[in-house]
Amino acid sequence: MMDWDPEVTGRNAILAQLDGLVPLNRPRWPTTAELNRALAGALPVAFIDDDTFAGLGCCYEQAVARGMVPTRAANWHDLFGALIWYLFPRSKALLNRQHMEDIARAGAKTRTPRRDRITHFDECGLLLAVPERAEAEALLREHDWQALFIGNRARWSRDWRPFIFGHALYEQALAPFVGLTGKAMVLEMAPAFFGLPPAAQYRQLDARLADHLARQDPFHVPRPLLPLPLLGIPGWWPANEDPGFYRNRDYFRPRRDR
Repeated sequence: MMDWDPEVTGRNAILAQLDGLVPLNRPRWPTTAELNRALAGALPVAFIDDDTFAGLGCCYEQAVARGMVPTRAANWHDLFGALIWYLFPRSKALLNRQHMEDIARAGAKTRTPRRDRITHFDECGLLLAVPERAEAEALLREHDWQALFIGNRARWSRDWRPFIFGHALYEQALAPFVGLTGKAMVLEMAPAFFGLPPAAQYRQLDARLADHLARQDPFHVPRPLLPLPLLGIPGWWPANEDPGFYRNRDYFRPRRDR
């Protein structure tokens, strides 16, 4: 576990997504009480420490359903989890309700395929906001990395906008590595979305995602998400300014059926 870093959002462009949106510029690790004061006022949950969680006598998702998110002290993974709750409260609450639906049917100790897929998105999910879904989704599905990242390079700074959802991706971004990959869900957003300030974009994106998850329930089916190599995103990694970066087939892998 890495030490506390008050300048964490300045490490790279991935972590810079959090800059100005969440209170991280502080001299030491925040306690759960400090997180609650800073983040939880408008949330459907509060953050609790290990001792409080142990006293509940239930599993993690059941605690969340009771409005309490277990959050370990001095732990980047759980801190980023708390920040995602702040940025996506409606979507996180919806995912917890879907967990609880399966727990009601199968019990807390049984990991259904749907719950595994929800957890995968919760840990490693990335949202790609676009004005029109078909093209970007087709390129991701085909693993056409040249067209996605080079042929459409200008679009990434204009109207193809990636947003981290999985808190494990932020943890991995503390020390990025070739291989760092998100599991993408492509969401269509109105053209006006792309001109909004970041905080307003997150509010609209959270509402759009929660509606999509409720209406489509994508985790009922296998492989609902599409791999997206994060270091290939223009502006997110200096090495990808060289087109040769994308020739690494161990990272930018072709589809298996090719």
